[in-house]
Amino acid sequence: MRNAISLSYLRVFAFAATALAASAQPYGYVSNEMGNNVSVVNRATNTISASIPISGAGLSGMAITPNGCYLYAAEQSKNSVAVISTASNSVVATIPVGTGPVQVAVTPNGQTVYVANEQSNNVSAINTATNTVVATIPVGSKPVGLAVTPDGTYVLVTNFLSANISEISTSSNSVRATWTTLSGPNGITVGPNGVAAYVACQYANSIAVHSIASGSLVETIAGFIAPNSVAATPDGAYLYVTNGNAGSVAVVNVSSAQIVAKVPAGLTPTSVAVSADGSTAYVTNGYGYSLSEISTATNTVKLTLPHVGVYPFSVVLYH
Repeated sequence: MRNAISLSYLRVFAFAATALAASAQPYGYVSNEMGNNVSVVNRATNTISASIPISGAGLSGMAITPNGCYLYAAEQSKNSVAVISTASNSVVATIPVGTGPVQVAVTPNGQTVYVANEQSNNVSAINTATNTVVATIPVGSKPVGLAVTPDGTYVLVTNFLSANISEISTSSNSVRATWTTLSGPNGITVGPNGVAAYVACQYANSIAVHSIASGSLVETIAGFIAPNSVAATPDGAYLYVTNGNAGSVAVVNVSSAQIVAKVPAGLTPTSVAVSADGSTAYVTNGYGYSLSEISTATNTVKLTLPHVGVYPFSVVLYH
């Protein structure tokens, strides 16, 4: 919870307690790109518990603060980021950023949110205490993916048309290095040990594995069909990768660098997220207008929640 000064300590404390109580539940949040809203999924009951209207069209990537109190959602048509209180399920601030914001990531300490602006070829850094942009960082051509290292030292940005990755130092908010990768880098995640970054390279139909220490490409995992999103399990043993043009999710054994399962999903899967306990992966199906829940124990679809929204684009989880 961000610090605040108030004449009524009790009122602030009560609000904080309410927000934390609300965010402690196992919820998921789905941005609906063509529906101008965020669907709130109660994962305990597998129901849509709320719909949060957003004024801007083209709603895309999102990130939730580590305490679960705030959700930051990119609004492409407004060139802004909406700040959503998860306690009230309402927009509490709107922050102007670059042109065409498409993806969002938050640092582990919750102090900074980074936004990839794909049309202005830069990244906005937002101070969450003030909800203002404190830096604008030039990167490559069409930045679309973001990942923060577990120690919060670096932000990795995939530049789709440049076929490279910008490594941003969070201490200076400047590009420290640029890594060459495979064609069409899109979604990116970092393993929990902070050693490797995994990049879904859409045009190369591969996952590129990069050493974070050196930035070098250390391994290529093939066999995907237009992969666009990737998530790692909390223990780092497996990756879940959406095959955007195949209606499926590929499961990768990290140690063997092999695909060990392909799980059918809905039409045009767009993003994947793994729960904090590692038991479940959730997949947004863009033209399926649905959300699939995959058991990681069996790599089968437990259920598909229909009518989540109009072209669900991104899913983020709390707990």
